[in-house]
Amino acid sequence: MDSPVIIRGTFFNKTFVPTDPLPEAEGPAELIVHAELPKEPRHSIFDAFGTAEHLRTAEDLDAQLAEERAAWGDA
Repeated sequence: MDSPVIIRGTFFNKTFVPTDPLPEAEGPAELIVHAELPKEPRHSIFDAFGTAEHLRTAEDLDAQLAEERAAWGDA
């Protein structure tokens, strides 16, 4: 090839899977892998702490659990 052709794809488990069409030409080639950062930042479950519209106290949660357990009855 006279000029370089960029073929985008994914390199995984020592295999290149192209997402762009491959050229008709044949010949020597180079594979250059660029590690990309995730497009969206990773989120953690801890990001959700304290973000509820109505925060509940421990007493509120205990009362709800006691009410639900009472509804179970004796099994």
